[in-house]
Amino acid sequence: MKKRTSTVCPIVYALDIWGDPWSLVILRDVLIHNKRYYREFLASRERISTNILSARLQSLVEAGLLVKIEGETNRAQTMYRPTPKALDLFPVVFAIMHWGLKHNPNTDMSIPIMQELITDEKGLEQRLRRNFDDIAP
Repeated sequence: MKKRTSTVCPIVYALDIWGDPWSLVILRDVLIHNKRYYREFLASRERISTNILSARLQSLVEAGLLVKIEGETNRAQTMYRPTPKALDLFPVVFAIMHWGLKHNPNTDMSIPIMQELITDEKGLEQRLRRNFDDIAP
């Protein structure tokens, strides 16, 4: 992905980091589904290709949204964890989800997190943030 060298616009800045569809899907998987390993990202229902997944993970690490923790004995143990900068995206991810719920008639409302988002968004965020208690603010 090409990045601009600098911008004064906060929207352009944000979109340069996580505005492509795959980066946002990866951030969703990290924040909402607590995915950590490459193989878990590959198993997402959107079926991201390996080359795009590798590139997007690297760009999210470079942008300071994810930390790559190398596996001690093999690459399959390499883990990706969110940074405080990524955790600040919870309200953004929820807002995008609300927008999709409102405008996408194909949203699968049988997914429990969708109901929880509608009925108890604050509780949902608190529950999800507990997955990241080990990450210093």
